[in-house]
Amino acid sequence: MAKSQINVQDQFLNKVRKEKIWVNVQLTTGKELEGYITSFDNFSLILKSSTDQLIYKHAISCISPYDKTGKFQTFEEKPGT
Repeated sequence: MAKSQINVQDQFLNKVRKEKIWVNVQLTTGKELEGYITSFDNFSLILKSSTDQLIYKHAISCISPYDKTGKFQTFEEKPGT
């Protein structure tokens, strides 16, 4: 049997979506957006702040999660990964 491939991008986006973690989205143009990711698919995501914004993934350079203190949050690995 072939091993199933882990999709890190989907795991990351699903975690910040489910836990409603505030994120900073840096675009390839240098512009920065902040908000909650409410949904995503293979090509885009919806970022909610004062309004909903559809952002194409090819325009994203980096997504950084914040914790409740306003600092960037780190994700701990599960044992055995």
